[in-house]
Amino acid sequence: MMRMDISDMAGKLESMGTRADAAVRVFAEQGATKLRSYAQSNAVWTDRTGSARQRLNAYVSAMSNGYRITLAHGVEYGIWLELAHEKRFAIIPQTIDYVGTTEIMPAFERFLERLG
Repeated sequence: MMRMDISDMAGKLESMGTRADAAVRVFAEQGATKLRSYAQSNAVWTDRTGSARQRLNAYVSAMSNGYRITLAHGVEYGIWLELAHEKRFAIIPQTIDYVGTTEIMPAFERFLERLG
């Protein structure tokens, strides 16, 4: 009969999973920063107070199967900037499409390749 103590190996595997999860969280936070920055820089509306632009926000929330990045207005009239006037002033869909496809997802694929 052969006996092995795998508690050390199990601890290392758990630690590896924790580190990978932390790395994915940091990656998501960086993606949120890119989304916010692009939206603030490329919003086409004319600033009157600057609040709508300054309060565009992106944040990361943990999900059961990963992380979600949310980009949202921080002013109550943000919905009108997105939907009114035939959506001419909308910035959120454009930002998610552009930054998501040209920056976030390609970088995430490279990140996963490095993890092996």
